[in-house]
Amino acid sequence: MFALNHDLHLHSTLSRCCHDEAMTPSFLAGYAQRSGYDVLCLTNHLWDRSVPGATSWYATQDIEHLQTALPLPKPEGVRFCFGCEVEFFGKGRLSLLPEHFACFDFVAVSINHMYKPSVARPPEVETAPDMAELFTSRAEAFLELPIPMFKCGLAHLNTQHLYPDTCSADVLRLCDVSRWRRIFARIAQAGIGVELNATAFACAGDRMEDHLSFFTLAKEEGCRFYCASDAHTVQALSLAPLASVVQALGLTREQRYWIP
Repeated sequence: MFALNHDLHLHSTLSRCCHDEAMTPSFLAGYAQRSGYDVLCLTNHLWDRSVPGATSWYATQDIEHLQTALPLPKPEGVRFCFGCEVEFFGKGRLSLLPEHFACFDFVAVSINHMYKPSVARPPEVETAPDMAELFTSRAEAFLELPIPMFKCGLAHLNTQHLYPDTCSADVLRLCDVSRWRRIFARIAQAGIGVELNATAFACAGDRMEDHLSFFTLAKEEGCRFYCASDAHTVQALSLAPLASVVQALGLTREQRYWIP
């Protein structure tokens, strides 16, 4: 079975959007051990100081800032990895330089942080069809980057709150299936992980089938998956919303992504 015994995307107080003082590496290590996890990965937000274009929100969240969490605790039975969450805004704009990937065990890449016009997306992109096209073309552009793809996961592809003025299920439903089949086939070939985001699926509501259909394409093209709470608070650490998702997709242990 594909077990809910790992979390490869979560935040500590080093992320500026994490305001829960309990979210420290030591607490997270203990939580993982008590929960029977075999892998945990800390993925605070990052904007490499060597990459131009950081907003004021991102500017202080550089590699040196994230490295203040090191050395990470070493809970017995749990591999605690040092990762980060980075932005890809298209046109080669990745917030981590290729040569700095060596600083991290794993890199969760967001290609759909589209909530801020003129920074994350062109201001004219507002409707669900426009979002679907931008989302798709951005995924295609990401796959052209000269980076160690096998260390990457594509974060929260179906998350609700990142698509302004529209519904994520509408965006997913409007995506070109043939293009996404090709995208997922390339993702599988490159060894990139596909994230199952507990928060995103918990918000799917009566549109769950639209979410599942999108990830079924990934499964059919040979992708491997990993669990993520994307937690910014202790209360959000649970992976329980993914139990029905894993069952519906029919995932097995062989379809799990492992950090190299």
